[in-house]
Amino acid sequence: MYRIKNYTINSDGRVDVAGNVNIFNFGLTKLPLKFGKVSGYFDCSSNSLITLEGCPKSVGGHFFCSSNHLTKLEGCTQSIGGDFDCGFNQLISLEGCPKSVGGDFNFRENKLKDLYGFRELN
Repeated sequence: MYRIKNYTINSDGRVDVAGNVNIFNFGLTKLPLKFGKVSGYFDCSSNSLITLEGCPKSVGGHFFCSSNHLTKLEGCTQSIGGDFDCGFNQLISLEGCPKSVGGDFNFRENKLKDLYGFRELN
């Protein structure tokens, strides 16, 4: 159903993917799996996600979680090789944001009260 290929299930139940994960616009309220490492991009945008629980620990490419119903970034991927887009959500804080982003960090069109968490970014 989710068209995820080239994967390995780890002993802790997390799924590593050699390639991309595209679960864009599936109507999801939560992620269907717990991911470990994704070597390509990870796109869970345009769903109805209220949490990022189960996100990959690291993503080699871009990470897209825009256009969901997220109010916080807890559970978010901590190492992203490309761009990070969490725009068009309902975020009130950037606490829990990735520690490392190799490209652009887009958080436009949210309800941020401050940029706490963003300054911790490397």
